[in-house]
Amino acid sequence: MLLCRVFPYLDDAGEGEPGHALHVHPVQGGGRWDNPSLYRTCYLATSPEAAIGEAFGNLVTWTPAMLVFPGLPGSQRRLGVYRFDGEANPLIDLDDAHVLAERCIRPTDVVVRNRPRTQEIAAGIYNERKWSGIRWWSYHRPQWSLVALWTADKLTVVSVDPIGGQAGLEVASTVLAKLRTGI
Repeated sequence: MLLCRVFPYLDDAGEGEPGHALHVHPVQGGGRWDNPSLYRTCYLATSPEAAIGEAFGNLVTWTPAMLVFPGLPGSQRRLGVYRFDGEANPLIDLDDAHVLAERCIRPTDVVVRNRPRTQEIAAGIYNERKWSGIRWWSYHRPQWSLVALWTADKLTVVSVDPIGGQAGLEVASTVLAKLRTGI
């Protein structure tokens, strides 16, 4: 399966370094599914428009300024596309009613942005030791599927592309009714 994410990119970054397509920021804890004492979460989406929509969905207007990442001087946000073997590395699907019922999880536990609760859910699933991560639906557009992997080492980089000019940018901005200027 192909997965996508928006990340800060540097042309000369080596593997494991900030700016590389497989780098996952080591300071975590604020993300919905983070549990930094257990794993380092890599957030992705199942389509370019979902990755772009998730990255910029809270912005009212989309401009070239959103592509600059001040926390990594010289970087630009890019769209990474990755190959992931979902058969060898199964994901638990939190959009499956049986999965939720087996774990006494309510759909609202997944959709509401309650970090302590989603982090608790993720820790419980991680501790089952049979999943490589979770899959759930986007807050911005429930038809979009998102993925949180416990580690990025199961990913193979397919491409790293500028976001400007991407069909996914057009789709995401249209679906989310975002005003685009200059991008």
